Amino acid sequence: MTGRLHLVPQEAFAPRQDASPVGLLGGWVVYPAAGSGQRTVGPAPEDLDDHLARLGPRPTARGHHGDALVETLAAVELTGRGGSHFPAAAKWRSMLAAGGGGTVVANAAEGEPASAKDAALLQHRPHLVLDGLLSAAEAMGADDVVVWLHDGAHASRSALHRALAERRAAFPTEPQIRVIGAPDRYISGESSAIVRALSGGPALPTLRRRPAAQEGVGGRPTLVHNVETLARVGLVARTGLEYRPTTLLTVLAGDHRTVLEVGPEVTLGQAVAAAGWRQPDQPTAVLLGGYGGAWMDWAAAAALPVDEPTVRAAGSSLGAGIVIPLPAAACGLAETAAITRYLADSSARQCGPCLFGLPAIADVLDLIVDGSAGRSELKLLERYVAEVSGRGACHHPDGAVRLVPSALDVFRIELAEHLRGRPCASAATPVGLPGVG
Repeated sequence: MTGRLHLVPQEAFAPRQDASPVGLLGGWVVYPAAGSGQRTVGPAPEDLDDHLARLGPRPTARGHHGDALVETLAAVELTGRGGSHFPAAAKWRSMLAAGGGGTVVANAAEGEPASAKDAALLQHRPHLVLDGLLSAAEAMGADDVVVWLHDGAHASRSALHRALAERRAAFPTEPQIRVIGAPDRYISGESSAIVRALSGGPALPTLRRRPAAQEGVGGRPTLVHNVETLARVGLVARTGLEYRPTTLLTVLAGDHRTVLEVGPEVTLGQAVAAAGWRQPDQPTAVLLGGYGGAWMDWAAAAALPVDEPTVRAAGSSLGAGIVIPLPAAACGLAETAAITRYLADSSARQCGPCLFGLPAIADVLDLIVDGSAGRSELKLLERYVAEVSGRGACHHPDGAVRLVPSALDVFRIELAEHLRGRPCASAATPVGLPGVG
């Protein structure tokens, strides 16, 4: 893939471009398909003066103001945007019930190579993220405030340090924010890996008996939120019940990733068109939620609104907001095999499902892709998936458990041909997904 950038054709569909308080990103941001530090095309980055001119000062979240913010988060039904869509207010209430205090973390370790929305927010709207982080810290009474991001996220780190320097000059009494580097691994952004690392251990997931909000860093209550969630907290703190939900999507189309902010009236088909889909034919399928997500047939997905409850009702999920259309000429089984191998190679190797189960699944998929597997191997694959399901020490294997069965269903016609020894002509030349090859 090349590093060329494409501006989105506005006539195809225009995402929000206004500067109103309800806008999270205020436009689109375009990145090359691979890498995290390249120059972007998008709205101008906001410095502190621009941020305050657009939104005004951050309201306090101390004392009863924090209690009111929790209730507002519940009323507007804000959910986490790291992938699970867990209600934010429920997590905050759990931490307060455990006594509050402790640590609040902005998780900017965007381990999914196909995603770019965290980078877009940190590089273009860093103060909105920091507003949400500080509001959460005030509401929880936290004395430790952290931004956790990958060591290799140089552009995001630079933007963050500039924003922090501006805030220290303008607001010297604001709490100190620590910026902690995470290993450049897929799993280092998992919440239990963050808690483990900040407690002095390795940045690897672990099986937690109690939620981090109750017992996290150093045994104290800990709130971990994705940076998009915190940016939305920064908006809700200002707009209250007038907050209008949108969705940030990263759409992988050709040689670029486009981060779009869209409302629930926009369909997935419109979002993919807006991201600059350049193929002569429509996609045959779409991977929703990224490498740990699930495939959907394009005919079923294209008309779905970009709305998590609606997508879930259709049997899928937007997850962390990653949309990967499959070109008509590509082999969905080959792409699934490549992703599964990536997931196997990215595991913590701390338990049997990761150490043995994921590589075994990837091995059988490779046999299916090259046309050397039959029905017995398919039965073996289905057994491996069932054995891995829900049995990992962390949730990493669950990604393959979602991905692989969805591929066997969506690409069942192609699967039948592969099992007859007639693989797709494109099976030997995968598309080349970011980080996967």
